Amino acid sequence: MPKTFAFVGNLNRNALPGKGKGISVFQFDGETGDMTLASEYLAIDNPGYLAIDEKRQRLYAAAEVPAWNENLAAAFDIDPSTGALSYINMQSTLGNTTCHLGFDQTREMIFASNYTVAELGVRPGNAITAFALRADGGLEPAFAAAIHEGQNAILPTEKRQHGHCAVASPDNHTVFVCDLGLDRIMAYRLPKKGESLSLAVTPFTQMPEGAGPRHMVFHPNGKIAYVINELNSTVSVLDYNPENATLTVIQTLPALPDDFTGTNTCAEIAVSPDGRFLYGSNRGHNSIVSYSIAASGEITLIGWTPSQGIGPRNFAIDPSGKFMLVANQKGGGIAIFKRDIHTGALEDTGKRVALETPMRIVFGTFH
Repeated sequence: MPKTFAFVGNLNRNALPGKGKGISVFQFDGETGDMTLASEYLAIDNPGYLAIDEKRQRLYAAAEVPAWNENLAAAFDIDPSTGALSYINMQSTLGNTTCHLGFDQTREMIFASNYTVAELGVRPGNAITAFALRADGGLEPAFAAAIHEGQNAILPTEKRQHGHCAVASPDNHTVFVCDLGLDRIMAYRLPKKGESLSLAVTPFTQMPEGAGPRHMVFHPNGKIAYVINELNSTVSVLDYNPENATLTVIQTLPALPDDFTGTNTCAEIAVSPDGRFLYGSNRGHNSIVSYSIAASGEITLIGWTPSQGIGPRNFAIDPSGKFMLVANQKGGGIAIFKRDIHTGALEDTGKRVALETPMRIVFGTFH
């Protein structure tokens, strides 16, 4: 019988003594939504973002430590019967505050995004870094990188870079990088191993001043992308033209109720497996916002579901589409919701996983 595991990255550096857990691995019951702790991997600093290659049974983690000029990306084998992690290797991400790892479509390359809180000009200072993956799943040393700020910026700008995610286009020709500081979605030709990162024909999409594009996801149809804007709490729908790597904003909706007056930052965004619903997370309003997706890709607001905690940094829909796990980074642990696959509605099951600082959840099913 196949087994499904939920891998959870947690802050553990500078967390309260005994509270940080590194990477927690849970066996997930797709019928009940129950999570049973299977193993823990503690020998890593602040694994704030995880990426999984189910087919090759490997997990990748970004070690996000703002005090270091260079952060790290680590590779692990996954035991398909227990979910336990076995360390392969680690490489420098050539930048500060690594907050995202994204594969190309072949899963033979991975891109690290560096948010950067180091002082301007601190080396090496890259916003995006490219790695090739070895046959054993390990990371080769970075073969390409690019800076988005200062005198060495790939494009002139006076703003500070805050690279927040790198996403390969469905045709695997372009890698898009959401830069929250620049209010741009940068576009690079997807490099081959050993090539440099060069700008695409359309080098960037300019988002509104102060929007803060954070995370981006493509619709399963490959024609539409969705971006959650952290700073102005909106969600944008973009048409993708693969001929010139152009993203065109066709719609933007609020992620918050009109009557909310508190402080909020958005975080995660995801499309349901069937492509019919879109979800985003609000930190401050502490909710998951839900939208329906039309055939055109445009969205209609459904409503908000309390995250049952504080600071929902991340959430993940299970492989069946029937559950959603919400990682409340600043209080409340992981909350488990039922998801109606027909209406997209979320219902709190009342089930919780007591983790102090959950940052990222990924699922893996193994046969």
